[in-house]
Amino acid sequence: MKVNPITAQFSARAQQLLLAQGARYVSNIGEADWKRIPVMLELTPHPAAPLSAAAARLAPLPLGSWLVLPWDEPRPERLEALLDTMQTQLGRVPDQVLMVTSLGHVSEGWLTRLSQRYGARFAAVQAATFEVAGPEALARPLSVIFQEETGEALAGVNPLAHMSHLADPRNLDIFVERLHRATPRAVATRALMTLNIVVFVVMLLSTAAGLFSGFSVEDLTGWGANVSRLTVDDGQWWRMLSCTFVHANLLHIGMNMWALHALGEMAERLFGSVMFVAVYLLAGLGGSVASLAFTLAAHPSMPSIGASGAVFGIMGGLLGFMVSRRGSVPRPLYKSMITNAVSFIGLNLFIGLSIPAIDNAAHMGGLAAGVLAGALLSRDLPPAPQPAVGRRAGGIVAVLVVLGLGIATL
Repeated sequence: MKVNPITAQFSARAQQLLLAQGARYVSNIGEADWKRIPVMLELTPHPAAPLSAAAARLAPLPLGSWLVLPWDEPRPERLEALLDTMQTQLGRVPDQVLMVTSLGHVSEGWLTRLSQRYGARFAAVQAATFEVAGPEALARPLSVIFQEETGEALAGVNPLAHMSHLADPRNLDIFVERLHRATPRAVATRALMTLNIVVFVVMLLSTAAGLFSGFSVEDLTGWGANVSRLTVDDGQWWRMLSCTFVHANLLHIGMNMWALHALGEMAERLFGSVMFVAVYLLAGLGGSVASLAFTLAAHPSMPSIGASGAVFGIMGGLLGFMVSRRGSVPRPLYKSMITNAVSFIGLNLFIGLSIPAIDNAAHMGGLAAGVLAGALLSRDLPPAPQPAVGRRAGGIVAVLVVLGLGIATL
């Protein structure tokens, strides 16, 4: 039976609700079909793991066996035939049967007749009307399934991590599913964008600069620009990082934040939020080292600013990830990312060489640091085994050592 995508999504949400309260899968399912086929779970009074913070805010679901049943078949006799087969094979129908459908209104009378016939409680999540039909004991705790807050609270509940039969991650659909389940929200990308924007707004409010005319050299230097005579000669090494959060004008920050948003969400989901921030900061430092070595050495009082080195590093991180994890990345995605990376780098190099004010050394330094960090900090997407903390910490140290050697030559 073909299942509507909306039905599949609410089937996934129902499973997350159960898993958040400690349920476990009973039926044999995999990544390729878990949202679109009948799925059995067992909710016990003593879950194997403590209830999550998300589950603690939800009304408890009835204990016992559950059947989550995505069903967009208009003929009721087909459902009854399925339940008859299940009763014959298992000896009974699960204690609770949750039908998820996009067809429209489900009759309370029909649900009652099904309950009487099979000795189970039946409820229906009706995606078309945003209602849950059925007995109060099921309808009340399940009614939160339509609330946006519930989706946000359950975003970290990953059904894939509870499955014993996993599909080939090189399948594009499976890879994308893992990608979004591993990191449901790109919080680090938004946090970095917010920090850059806040710094820009505070600079505007504390100076006489205009949105488009931009800040003076004195303003930029005072706010942490990378200036060779201060960074190297006076030992103000913190400027190598602070400069990545300082921008000249609205166009400058607008272009960088657009690029960070476009690249960041994919990169954050690939690396995980913490390692994504590590790649971003290491790339920013790499851009600053290259800028000091090749651009600012001849202009000791000229400021170098902007997140572009870090943004180039995110592109480099994606490139490093794809190359180092080539065997586990779907071929269409691999080819697309490599093509996009080459196009991005080539276009920006052309623009950089055409405009003298652009610090190409910072871009290339960030790119190189990003490629190295991306390769060392890459991972297979959960629920595959994750790199040990020590291994990833060692990758960060390795990049810092390379950057330190670069600083030593200044």
